[in-house]
Amino acid sequence: MKLIYRIAKAELQMLFYSPVAWFLLVIFAVQTGMFFTAQYEWFMKGNELGNGNTFMVSMRLFPQGIWGIVQNYLYYYIPLLTMGLISKELSSGSIKLLYSSPVRNSQIILGKFFSMVLYAAVMCGILLLYVIYAECTVKDFELPVVLVGLLGLFLMTCTYVAVGIFMSSLTSYQFVAAIGTFIILMLLSMVGRWWQEYDIIRDITYWFSINGRASTFIMGMICSEDLLYFPIVTALFLFLTVIRLNAVRQKVRWQVSFGRYMAVILIACTLGYFSSRPKLMAYYDASSTKWNTLTPQSQEIVSKLDGDMSITAYVNVLSPNYSLFSFPYFIQSNRKLFKQYERFKPETKLKVVYYYDTITEGDSPAYAETFANKLKKDGMTLWEAAKKGCEIYRIDSNRLKTPEEVRKMTDLTGERTFAWELVRENGRRAWLRTYDDPMNPFPTEAEISAAMKRMVMELPKIGFVEGYGMRSIHDNRSRGYGFFAYKKDFRQALINQGFDVVEIDLEKGIPEDVNILTLADMREPLSEKEEQVLEEYIANGGNMYLLGEPRRRDVMNPLMNKLFGVELMEGTLVQYRLEWLQPDILCSLITPEARNLSFYYGLAYSVLLPTAAGLEVVADRGFQMVPVLRSDTLSIANKKNRSYAVWNEMESLDYTEDEMIPNPEKGEVVGDYCTALALMRKVGDKEQRIMIMGDADCISNGEIGESRSQTNFVMDLGTYHWLSNNEMPVDIRRAQPTDNRVDIRRTGFNMMNWGFMGVLPLLLAGAGVILWIRRRSK
Repeated sequence: MKLIYRIAKAELQMLFYSPVAWFLLVIFAVQTGMFFTAQYEWFMKGNELGNGNTFMVSMRLFPQGIWGIVQNYLYYYIPLLTMGLISKELSSGSIKLLYSSPVRNSQIILGKFFSMVLYAAVMCGILLLYVIYAECTVKDFELPVVLVGLLGLFLMTCTYVAVGIFMSSLTSYQFVAAIGTFIILMLLSMVGRWWQEYDIIRDITYWFSINGRASTFIMGMICSEDLLYFPIVTALFLFLTVIRLNAVRQKVRWQVSFGRYMAVILIACTLGYFSSRPKLMAYYDASSTKWNTLTPQSQEIVSKLDGDMSITAYVNVLSPNYSLFSFPYFIQSNRKLFKQYERFKPETKLKVVYYYDTITEGDSPAYAETFANKLKKDGMTLWEAAKKGCEIYRIDSNRLKTPEEVRKMTDLTGERTFAWELVRENGRRAWLRTYDDPMNPFPTEAEISAAMKRMVMELPKIGFVEGYGMRSIHDNRSRGYGFFAYKKDFRQALINQGFDVVEIDLEKGIPEDVNILTLADMREPLSEKEEQVLEEYIANGGNMYLLGEPRRRDVMNPLMNKLFGVELMEGTLVQYRLEWLQPDILCSLITPEARNLSFYYGLAYSVLLPTAAGLEVVADRGFQMVPVLRSDTLSIANKKNRSYAVWNEMESLDYTEDEMIPNPEKGEVVGDYCTALALMRKVGDKEQRIMIMGDADCISNGEIGESRSQTNFVMDLGTYHWLSNNEMPVDIRRAQPTDNRVDIRRTGFNMMNWGFMGVLPLLLAGAGVILWIRRRSK
């Protein structure tokens, strides 16, 4: 150890006597200081202009800020520092003096390595100054998260150093050593995509990739796989360097050296392979709200999945979206998607099955028809089309399952050309899908946990009453409910959020397993038998969602009055709110009382209701009533010289010629109107829940397609969440971080700015000049 210490000390002296080391430290301090002070300037201005509150300050400053900058720039710093560690000894001949002394090659390498580790510690010490300052100025600073990120950067730097030392031992030219280090680091970032088509090699090459290793630390998570990766790879390159110097010093035959190289690489690969096995991995989430971990609700669901479970992705190579799941790269992406779930259920088996088959109507009816016509026109069989696709995407066609083979494995009827099937050991199963979402087509925790919950309990079933011109879940036209209820590539569709949906014929009765009954836009009165069935359902405490329309007042009011004591008011609610918005598209606010019913109601502020009717209570049927939506006349910004009143328009909705005005003589009343009402009462030992809405268009296919409001589906998911006794969708909320304020004013900012951008670089430059002068004087 003494020899290693002496070599490290001598190397450090040479390093800090060199202007290059100090120059890089100064540049490093200036680069990081510029970003850090720029962030604080933004916070300072926020304090001066407003209340100074912000969101997740620690994350913005470090994980999403300066740590990312450092992670990218270390790639350029380290090769410049390590390029001469051994190459200068080789070029000057001084390596022979070391060989003639009683010093082993391993001691030489470790001495030089630890000297650079200390230099890396100095760089991290500069970063630690920013951490200390942030700890003193940020409310509830996420110190553990930031320190874990700093640890990741330090470990990554040590690995870069080991790579640089190895490359420096291969050549006597420092420039070549620096370029070689860049190349090796580039290869380490690329190796994760090599040979992914081979099952055994795939995990090894993916493990070898350095991409994202420090990112796990930066986000505040310590994973044993990443924690072991850096020491293993660092030790690998140090051993390779020792073997290289031994070969030169002892004139070892190249076959022997090659065998030693392979042995060391094999040992590293073996250790890496086992460290990446889910059952052998451990985790520590340093964040205060555990943002790197599944929410407690999801963890509870996973804990109930006893026994083995498999998650199989079925990929049709003829799919129009095949590039998202292309072989072989999707295999590791698939594992990454479910990694958080593997943490709590490591025995989960992940599989990807590639097959070919016809294009389903669910993907795209137009594409399916075009594809079928193309096959017919070109005279190609399905197998020939699949082989052509394999040639384009460079996949071995022998890997493909035939339509007959895949149909023996599972029933994909009704699913798209890509889907996951989740299967438990006890035989229960569920489907998981991708979505028509350009930002992120893959499922998130909400959808994955909903699919898993389907396998541990009977999920709520929603029955939609059919007939009488009512909205249908199988209707994809503008007024239908196909998108919101049943569209499999729509993330917010009920079937993707944990509900089962069916259509109900009241003539045949309401099945016992239906938990929520939905009746939307009834155009004709129910028959006597159907009305009796509905009355029995309500009398027995069944939950119900009833959506009306102003034009259906005469049909629906008798039933609504009889069952609930509520009626649709006369007329259509209108308001001149925005120039681009039709007056009969009403903006309604979610009431504060409603936010106590479902957490979903707290995620939105308002919803848009096309052609809505107000609701009025006309009789007491024993229900407690809570207004959920009210018209908005108070919170309108940028008011102009016109009326923002809401009234019930009784005459024409023709607003193209003349601006409508309320006409009291026709019964048009200006005021605030309730457009959604929640009803509750005790029936036996359960609480019955009823929701009545004065509009049935708010979740229609046409309204969702218009995208005028991004909160309508939030409102209705909240309604079904409440009606399902808050069972589904899965509540994946977590506590929000409280680091939302930075105590910085202009005077403090100026002092901090001068300190980090002026004093610190000058101190480093001054220390370098003083040491250089002292060396010159000697």
